[in-house]
Amino acid sequence: MGAMLRTRVAPALLGALMVLAVLSALVLAAGKPLGESFQIILQGATGYPRGEAFGPLDAWDAVLHDLTLLVLTGLAVAVALQAGLFNIGAAGQLLVGALAAAWVGTQTGIPTPVHLPLALAAGALAGALWAFPPAWLKVRRGAHEVISTIMFNYIALYLTHWLVTERLKDPSGDAPQTAPIAEVARLPMLHEAFLQASWGLAIAVLVALGLWLALYRTVWGYETRATGANRDAADAAGAPTARRMTEAMLLSGALAGLAGAIEVCGVQYRFFEGFPAEYGFDGIAVALLAGNHPALTLVSAYLMSALRSGAYHLHAETGAPKEIAVVVQAVLILYVAAVYLRKRRIEG
Repeated sequence: MGAMLRTRVAPALLGALMVLAVLSALVLAAGKPLGESFQIILQGATGYPRGEAFGPLDAWDAVLHDLTLLVLTGLAVAVALQAGLFNIGAAGQLLVGALAAAWVGTQTGIPTPVHLPLALAAGALAGALWAFPPAWLKVRRGAHEVISTIMFNYIALYLTHWLVTERLKDPSGDAPQTAPIAEVARLPMLHEAFLQASWGLAIAVLVALGLWLALYRTVWGYETRATGANRDAADAAGAPTARRMTEAMLLSGALAGLAGAIEVCGVQYRFFEGFPAEYGFDGIAVALLAGNHPALTLVSAYLMSALRSGAYHLHAETGAPKEIAVVVQAVLILYVAAVYLRKRRIEG
């Protein structure tokens, strides 16, 4: 019990206290009253205390929307890290997945029962294909995946920009965006009268649980984690490390692409210039905070979503910088990295 308190509970409590301290300092630096600001942040994250024009449903709509994307992009980063790969390319994979889903969603002649599944599958497949070149370069040529995935982010950004402004642009308008996807290719809402979040949230949760079982209850998961822990030892034990690294990277890209597809099919209903790819980068923070564990990713994604919603509500109500949430996320990443390095030093 004492060891668990030292290794799990104590760092978590220290991290929570550090977040409160940093958040307090940022609020005070912005010239806002501390008590009132925390009340507004809490209202933006949970809906309580109720406001005249902002209630629990408003807060949960925002939180659950972000939660859906952050769970999937967090899982994308986490599964690659489990295999010893740092996938910085989730943002680009999300973009190509979203555009692929939008293109399939606008096609005619597809049978109604398979139109939505096909659009989601197209997004996941596009993300996986976009992750394949960095995976191949890493496994076959030893190229560092951080560099290659960052480069592919820029390729995805400018390629999707060209496609949505030239080749796939909606002919009925002047804006750089695709035509709206068909009604049958749209994800239904969880509850039309209340929450506006789509069933993409349920998909994200099921994917997290499935990945948890796959990583910790199957031979594939054991070999993948062994590859990430010590590739040389896994090689010596007979694990197909090159194959597991490639599979993990493809799965990582598929999850990021699925996030983009869900955003298209469940929220935006089209792809447009300036599509929110930043969730791919936020997934890095989610994965690191969760220790790359799929189940804990649900928790860390919720905390990040609540923090984002609260910070944006504070910005809307008081004019405080909305980047407060980004700064707190960065501090959390530094804290998690420091805890990890300390643990490695003690174990070494």
